Amino acid sequence: MPLNIGKRIKALRKNKNITQDELAEVLNISSQSVSKWETGNSIPDVELLPIIARYFGITMDELFNYKIDSLNYKERFILFMLDNGVLKFGKFKLHSGRISPYIINSSNYKTSSQITKLGQFYAECIRENNLIVDTLVGDSNEDTPGIIATSMYLYQKYGIDANYSIINSIGKLPDKNGDLILIKDTLTSGNTIINALKMIKDKASNNIKNIIVAVDRMERTNNGYLTAKEQIEKDYKVKVYPIITLDDIINSIENGVVPAFDYLEALKEYKKEYGNR
Repeated sequence: MPLNIGKRIKALRKNKNITQDELAEVLNISSQSVSKWETGNSIPDVELLPIIARYFGITMDELFNYKIDSLNYKERFILFMLDNGVLKFGKFKLHSGRISPYIINSSNYKTSSQITKLGQFYAECIRENNLIVDTLVGDSNEDTPGIIATSMYLYQKYGIDANYSIINSIGKLPDKNGDLILIKDTLTSGNTIINALKMIKDKASNNIKNIIVAVDRMERTNNGYLTAKEQIEKDYKVKVYPIITLDDIINSIENGVVPAFDYLEALKEYKKEYGNR
């Protein structure tokens, strides 16, 4: 067993944003044991290795060859969703009636640590695309935790003191013109975003310029050849920035980041059938 296994565990732990004490509690060992692994003074017992790999959502092979430092924030987000049961592979019937080889179930974000990490990824997407933000906006109470977490991370990490507003709920839209960023979840048909844009237009003198979504499934609308993202950008003169797309999920599997190779062809076929032609 290579001594650098401790470095891999440390990298995985930091990526998951947990402490040595928290990892130790999960594994039912002492925090001193975790510390010794990470400093290279000892290695985990063999029987613990499958438990460690399973906890971090990777295979045993990946545990020994994991290159966390090379992951970009998109790959880290995919692993984060997978690890927290938000991204699942299998066979799922969507509201549209389509049978999908994967599903995004954001209702599985339930803890403060999960929401905090989610806000970090939204904030990183904003910074990655050099967006100016005055106010983060949502149109439903379901948007509230993610928006607040995003605003807090933007301030703590980048010093951006953004306003936030959930229409008809909390916060207040600025009276003056400013850059509004709509924060939403998964983009499939686009109806949720369209409804939000219409509601905000009725309530605010400001126009939405940019939209951040967690996942763009890259699916076509029922009325044409454009994807929902492309159709929204065309019709509403906005720009949609996904943290990840279906292509990112496919690439992460091909690159060995996500252990879901059995579903790779089904994902490609799904995109071919329902994606942009």
